[in-house]
Amino acid sequence: MPGMSTTDMTDRTPVSELLDRIKVNWPEAVAVETDVVFATFRLHELVRMRTEKALAAFDLSHAAFEILVALRAQPEPRQVTPTELYRSALLSSGGTTKILIQLEERGLVERTPNPGDGRSKLVKLTASGAEVAEAAMADVMFQDTTLFSKAFEEHDLTNLRGALLSALDRLSK
Repeated sequence: MPGMSTTDMTDRTPVSELLDRIKVNWPEAVAVETDVVFATFRLHELVRMRTEKALAAFDLSHAAFEILVALRAQPEPRQVTPTELYRSALLSSGGTTKILIQLEERGLVERTPNPGDGRSKLVKLTASGAEVAEAAMADVMFQDTTLFSKAFEEHDLTNLRGALLSALDRLSK
């Protein structure tokens, strides 16, 4: 969606202004970690808002997109159990079931009997689902590239990526 700008958050107080107020009026709350958390929250809001606008063109919620991405990232035949799916998509099992029903109604996924466990079904990405996932991902990536190119030089973004992934790896152990 070309033309979408970062000014969509003009009603928000800039993080730097909020942090300046904290520094002056609440100095005991000043810490590098606080700065990182506030900046991360605001960046998340900005990325999420732009992603949701891009996904609206595909009539997808963020959660539905996560499911399609999780399935598209699987090797052929791009199918998993619902449990594996909600773990990789970071959703609750109840929320996943509701979204799977909607995606199945649209022909983007299909649920088939699990030959390894008669009590469950496998969720499989359809050809239409793969097309939607790939097109939506292309638009989301365009939004991300547009946004981050305004804020970072390529080497800085690469360093940030490395630092974030390393931190998440350490924190998840």
